Amino acid sequence: MPHKYREKTIIPTIMGGYPRPPWFAEYLKKLEGSQKENLKEISEEIEQRAINDILDEQKKAGIELFADGQLTWQDFLCHLCTKIEGFKMTGLTRYFDNNAYYRVPVVASKLELKDNMISDEFELAYKTQPQTKAVLSCYSIAELSKNEFYNNKEEVVMDIASIINGEAKSLVKKGAKYIQLDEPSLLQADKNDLEIAKEAIKKIVRGVDAKFFLATYYGDASNIFPEILDFNVDVIGLDFVEGYEKNLELLKEYKTKKEIQAGIVDGRTTKMEKREDVKNKINNILDCCDADTFFLSPNTGLELLPYVKASEKLMNMCDCFRGEKYD
Repeated sequence: MPHKYREKTIIPTIMGGYPRPPWFAEYLKKLEGSQKENLKEISEEIEQRAINDILDEQKKAGIELFADGQLTWQDFLCHLCTKIEGFKMTGLTRYFDNNAYYRVPVVASKLELKDNMISDEFELAYKTQPQTKAVLSCYSIAELSKNEFYNNKEEVVMDIASIINGEAKSLVKKGAKYIQLDEPSLLQADKNDLEIAKEAIKKIVRGVDAKFFLATYYGDASNIFPEILDFNVDVIGLDFVEGYEKNLELLKEYKTKKEIQAGIVDGRTTKMEKREDVKNKINNILDCCDADTFFLSPNTGLELLPYVKASEKLMNMCDCFRGEKYD
């Protein structure tokens, strides 16, 4: 059940990515020996077992809105491009300022959905945990790609938006009630690109009966405020690790009734936050939030952490408002 804290309903969640269980990582290494592109030969039974393992880890930590962990994703957000006709995957480049890389998608022809994107993985998680959040992207995968076909960025983004809208509808048919749009690139968008992203989200949510989250991370949102408050989403995700001070100022200045998903602990380091520091952050953020519901999460996905450390990180995060003791 969601927790009440200072008369707010707090729902602990994760961003999306989660480390692979060690046994599953070994399984994929063997499988990649003959099938490197999309890992199409993964046994559904084995994938279900792996997803169940990480859902169990999330539940034990105190998470109440789950994610499937993106366990078969090879390219962070750009994994989605491997499911879209018209993209070709090319050489590796660094993913933001992480010590990790992704294959650059190149738009070589008109973009069209090849197959389902993530709905099969989502369905496996949904069977075990109906309170599972699906994770997609639009503007950011356009920004991380290289366009060699369309006349301009707007055409790329809007065609991706049409595809994501179709996938969102498929997810809802499979039970999805929560859909998160991961948009770290939005933090660097100029005013024109913000308008493009705003129109793209209008297209994505059209006809989709789900609660939409817009997640930003890897910095503060000063470049996109207050415009982002007018985006057609229900929840805005902000990074209160790398952008804590500035994002707090923005919430104080631009009071909003939108729900906030606060990235409160660092998903890129194994170092555990001090409980009092996190509690103080939570209280400071809640002082600036008018909505009755508040989502708590790591600031980024946890996929770069060791498997054991990810669950410890989540448990520490949840303990900060449950009042439980931890080492």
